[in-house]
Amino acid sequence: MGIIFFQKKAESSRLTGRSILSGVIALLFLTLGVQIPKTQAQTTAQTSFGKNRVQYHHQFDDWSLYETTNLITYWYGDARSVAHSALQFAEYDFPTIQQLLEHQLSDKIELLVFSDLTDLKQSNIGEDDVFMLSSGETKVVGNKVFVYFDGNHQHLRAQIREGVAGVLINSMLYGANLQEIVSNAVLLNLPGWYTSGLGAYCGEEWGTEQDDRLRNLLLTGKYSNFDKLAKAHPRFAGHAFWHYISTHFGKGTVSNLLYLTRINRSVDNGFFYILGSGYKRTTDAMLDYYKKVYQEEAKGLKTVDEPGKIAIKNKSDLPLSQLKISPDGKRIAWVSNDIGKWKVWVQDLETGKRKRIYKGGTRNALQATDYNYPQLAWNPDNQRIAVLYERRDVARLAVIDLTTKKTELSNLSPEFQRVFSMDYATPTELVFSAAVKGFSDLFVYRTITRQTERLTNDFWDDLDAHVTKLDGKKYLMFASNRITDTLSFQRLDSILPITNFDIFLYDLDARSSELVRVTNSPLYNERNPVGLDTSHFAYLSDESGIYNQQAGVLEPFVAYHQATVYLKDGAEVKALDMSQPMEWPLSRILTFLAPLDTVLTNIDPSQIDSIKSIQVWKKKPRTWNASNYDRNLLEQHTATRAGKMVFRITRKKKAVFVQKNIQPEVQGLAKTTRWRIQTLKSAGLPIPPQPATETPVIDQSSKPFQTLADTLTDAKQDSLPYIEPGWLIQIPDYLAVPGPKPGSDNSRTEPAAPTSPSADTMVPTPPRRPLKRTMAQFGKPGEIVRLYSFKIIPYRTRFRTDYVSTTMDNNQLFDGLQLYEGPQSRLQQPPPGVLLRANFKDLLENYVIEAGFRLPTTFNGAEYYLWMDNKKKRLDKRYVLYRRSITNNRLRQSPSLPSLPPDYQERTNTLLAQYELKYPIDVFTSLRATFGLREDKVRALGSDIVTLNIPDRAEQRASIRLAAVYDNSLDVDLNLKKGTRAKIYTDLIKGFAFNTEPDWSLKLNNGFMTVVGIDARHYQMLDSRSQLAVRVAGATSFGSEKMLYIMGGLDNWIFPKFNSNIPLPTEDQFAYQAPAVNLRGFQQNIRNGNTFALLNAELRVPIFKYLIQKPVIGNFWRNFQVIGFFDAGTAWQGRSPYSLDNPINTTTLVRPTDGPVISIMKVNYFRDPIVMGYGAGVRAVIFGLYLRADYAWGLESRQIQKPLMHIALGTDF
Repeated sequence: MGIIFFQKKAESSRLTGRSILSGVIALLFLTLGVQIPKTQAQTTAQTSFGKNRVQYHHQFDDWSLYETTNLITYWYGDARSVAHSALQFAEYDFPTIQQLLEHQLSDKIELLVFSDLTDLKQSNIGEDDVFMLSSGETKVVGNKVFVYFDGNHQHLRAQIREGVAGVLINSMLYGANLQEIVSNAVLLNLPGWYTSGLGAYCGEEWGTEQDDRLRNLLLTGKYSNFDKLAKAHPRFAGHAFWHYISTHFGKGTVSNLLYLTRINRSVDNGFFYILGSGYKRTTDAMLDYYKKVYQEEAKGLKTVDEPGKIAIKNKSDLPLSQLKISPDGKRIAWVSNDIGKWKVWVQDLETGKRKRIYKGGTRNALQATDYNYPQLAWNPDNQRIAVLYERRDVARLAVIDLTTKKTELSNLSPEFQRVFSMDYATPTELVFSAAVKGFSDLFVYRTITRQTERLTNDFWDDLDAHVTKLDGKKYLMFASNRITDTLSFQRLDSILPITNFDIFLYDLDARSSELVRVTNSPLYNERNPVGLDTSHFAYLSDESGIYNQQAGVLEPFVAYHQATVYLKDGAEVKALDMSQPMEWPLSRILTFLAPLDTVLTNIDPSQIDSIKSIQVWKKKPRTWNASNYDRNLLEQHTATRAGKMVFRITRKKKAVFVQKNIQPEVQGLAKTTRWRIQTLKSAGLPIPPQPATETPVIDQSSKPFQTLADTLTDAKQDSLPYIEPGWLIQIPDYLAVPGPKPGSDNSRTEPAAPTSPSADTMVPTPPRRPLKRTMAQFGKPGEIVRLYSFKIIPYRTRFRTDYVSTTMDNNQLFDGLQLYEGPQSRLQQPPPGVLLRANFKDLLENYVIEAGFRLPTTFNGAEYYLWMDNKKKRLDKRYVLYRRSITNNRLRQSPSLPSLPPDYQERTNTLLAQYELKYPIDVFTSLRATFGLREDKVRALGSDIVTLNIPDRAEQRASIRLAAVYDNSLDVDLNLKKGTRAKIYTDLIKGFAFNTEPDWSLKLNNGFMTVVGIDARHYQMLDSRSQLAVRVAGATSFGSEKMLYIMGGLDNWIFPKFNSNIPLPTEDQFAYQAPAVNLRGFQQNIRNGNTFALLNAELRVPIFKYLIQKPVIGNFWRNFQVIGFFDAGTAWQGRSPYSLDNPINTTTLVRPTDGPVISIMKVNYFRDPIVMGYGAGVRAVIFGLYLRADYAWGLESRQIQKPLMHIALGTDF
């Protein structure tokens, strides 16, 4: 939960009794917390920027929903098929996840389904919370889960499981109602890896990819303890931790740890009570266990030979993919991806020279990087390469001629939601594995005519398309999770496509509906098939626990004997000759051939001419293991004519390219990893033969366990001590409160404890007794639900309350401009006030309504506002209404009766209406236009005959604000960002006079003002903790009316002081006044004018993050920062700060001052217009408020001023 800030701005130059009272009342409300409003003044350090969501199509216009037992599933347009699978997965796995976490929800989970990752990024949901999404992670907002289809239903299922688990975990830890959420969020400070890792574990307990990644990380030697691993890879470290806990202590331990963590509000206490040891001892044991396992495995595995490595340049260690070798074997191509900004490279294998041939995309650290694009394919002519990528949600094909340097561009049909792989079948035909209407199928795309031929049409996943020639025939090799080898049109019903992938061959010459099944391994995945030569093929398999290469060849065999009955009239009847041996299963043959005996019983024997039986030959694969590498082979590609192949692995977190000659007959054993042996034993399958190697003995003396829990014996997976039925948690006996158990009598005897500790438990372990928490009864894994069309309901916009808040606030609302009416009209900051806000959103957050009311603690200056956002289309709209009423004291301009006071009161009513438009160019860049109408009506409050005769004044202005905004900043921690934010804006303000009394009239001859400004900030992380932040801001106004900028002080300064020695302009050409901050070391009004320029630089060091190495520290220590800062700026009138007409260099002397004026002298002197401030400060969170304390020295005219202490609320710029 983020910190809620109390933002306070300057009020006045004098500490009057009212201002002191306001400050005291404000302090009474500090415990309420505050939030920064979205719309703020342009000249303050809290200027709003903001990122965008871009909608590239109109499918989001119509959504549908389907309600099941535990979920409500939402989808749009072509995402219906994905939603069908998603709701079946969710209901099927919901009881399993609920049973694992042992927690129930009172509300249904809302599952929002998107066709692909690009569509997910276009959603408006969570835009206010930046909605960061990492690759492979399921996003959860409240009880809403976001999933998308990437061509693999296994991944979709894992996303859903992780999302459902995330909702359950949040509800379990933080509660279901608002009071519990706020209380637990403040008191329960969990590390990031704890919950995110548990969600990932629930999504997929463990797998070959996770095992290889952990192996790569730990064998680098960079992670000496778990905290370092969790800091660099929090979600994955948590995933490994929970896998380790469930493997060694049983899955029941997961919910036990969650429960005790919540009730004790401590991770360490939960570890001690459940596991018998604290956090550090447990995580050290976990890391030590994995390291020794991987070190042991490495001794039986093969590393990549150094001569085979391809030297590539990748200084930034960017992710590399799409490794392809040219048909002649002389060049390779690949893709580098810098968090969204990708480049296509081609390198000569002989000379090592490389060249970038194409690029695209933009860097985006906020959203998940799309590593699916671009796809590459070499043309058989060796001179052209196809690059398929996505631009604005449209698949685009670029064919680059490497000789002529020409590029042919074409857009694919919109029916292709996403292309997952491609390969050339002929120089003018490409084969795609692509998603159409939510299912991944195979297609042939003709580049000349742009026509498409569909090869498969079912709900199974078809990926990794590759064309090769085997035994004189052209085959399309692909990986699929289908369970049959016969193609037919199939709809998703009650069979879920969640099985592992096998390799299939499709005959491109015959276009036969009968596939050749190469593998049939339910426990393993086979991916990335390639041809080796004219008779051999290869693919990658994780049978050993590491993706290694397996090779094979097609061999003919007699599937069955087919008898043909020839009739005398020339007709023929085919049947199955069951008298001959057959290799195909009889059940399969009977689906298309009847037995001969059955056929003969239905034919008149006199009509039979002859019967002939022939052998039906088919092909079956013979496969073998071809490699035994110590890392996953992530992808492979071959040049069959050149007899070369390349593959990619990861070593020490770096991509490694390897080339070697094709040797199809090489065979060998692959060592099975410990994780794979565990899965084989769980499935009751034998362990395959292992290569000959010495098996070292793992030293267990340094481990707090009696034995390794998953040694290659029949160790029990879930080996917690006996748990009494009806009890969920066990704690040490000396901590338990004695007493009878609920629902039992005193005569009941308890079962005896185990006589010896399990091999999976830590020692020493105190005696345990059940904790008084009963376990809810959960059902078995759910059944497969069916989707009935008549139950689908169109989604209608319905608003729900997002939040209702009461906060203490004194920020400038909306434009924050104040009327300027001469020197006595000094800049007034809003006094602290209680801000009541109610925010309403629809489910998709396309529409947002907020109403607010702020009552100042001085009971003077009440404000009301109402705004509505419409973000359904790409062009975002906002409608704003704002009203403020404030009473000020005014000095009488003319002599009054001696009995009257020298001042009187005026009430200013400000009414503002705005219509805002925002056109997002991309996620970070947007163009904005704001049209506004404003009226400031000033009325003297009648207290005597003079004030009753003062006429009302009204100032009306129309404005247009045009702005270009760029924001790619990312929140690292509180008051720490990285990235860049910038805004260039122009305001056009025109005065007018509109009256309805006594007659309707409109006059446009009032003043005109133009404002041009810029505000740019850059945040540079110096290491993983400290940062340097730099801000440059400036603005100028010109026209018949101008803006007066008051420089000095800082944002949210508590009890600011005003410098009266610097004269304010007396001319009536200034319409508005606004603060120009920060400039510390000075009071407000150290400079003023219609133009200002400002530079701020801060070094922010969270010092206790260096001193305290614990993974979880309190908010105060984590967010405490030491600051060094430097400010420089100036404000002036005229052409430049150094011009003679700058009023700061001129003063007027009137002599004498107490009698008739004899002389008026205008004196010019030099005062350096640029002022600077420097100093140090601290930042800390106290009682939930972010406080800033700066001790600053000002530098004016080369003289160091007396230091000034600034105390303020809220974060820095």
